[in-house]
Amino acid sequence: MTGASQGIGRAVAVALSREGAIVGLLARNRSGLEETLEIIGPSRGLVAPCDVTDRAAVAGAVETIMAEWGGLDVVVNNAGQRQDRARIDELETAEWARMIEVNLTSVFYVTRAAAPHLFEQGSGSVVNIASISGPFGIPRIGAYAAAKAGIIGLTRTMAAEWCDFGVRVNTVAPGFIETPMNAWFREDPANAEQVAAIESSVPLGRHGYPEEVAQAVTFLAGATASYITGQTLFVDGGWSVA
Repeated sequence: MTGASQGIGRAVAVALSREGAIVGLLARNRSGLEETLEIIGPSRGLVAPCDVTDRAAVAGAVETIMAEWGGLDVVVNNAGQRQDRARIDELETAEWARMIEVNLTSVFYVTRAAAPHLFEQGSGSVVNIASISGPFGIPRIGAYAAAKAGIIGLTRTMAAEWCDFGVRVNTVAPGFIETPMNAWFREDPANAEQVAAIESSVPLGRHGYPEEVAQAVTFLAGATASYITGQTLFVDGGWSVA
């Protein structure tokens, strides 16, 4: 799984490990990956530092995992970065490109590298992490939203194409989740009113936790979701239907 060095990715790695999985941990931050491995147990995972925007590095990481374990059952695409906030008409071209590359193209690279192994065994599950910003749009993070919407579209296409190979593909779309990526905003006293406004917009009245997203990922990855593919599961405290 990608983005495994902190936040939602770490929570997913822990949840999958508790269900009996041995987890390949991908991210650029080796020290963060090693912390995740320490949590799940050294025998329950493999650290494979990797820049998911580097196609060759992704392919190499997948091959490292295959050489170690000889099989691949679940792929979780969680890697992502937040956008420098700006209106679309003011957004720098370089920032647009960075958002698409990190948050969307990386999913293409990882799933393409994993596909031959999943197809060969005739089974598997892919879970991609999107966001409520994809289908609904949130001001001043347009490039991020476009990438996350792209993930949902890519998921549905892969699901339709890969059924013949016994591979299911689904998306989890988190809402406002407490993660290290947004701690800078949540923990700044100057943003207290905005944080309160966000929480009041959520029917359950709070931010979610990475562990709650992880449970959704674990469900879709496992056998209990064996008749589910091409779907988007919102983990947003009811925000999307409020």
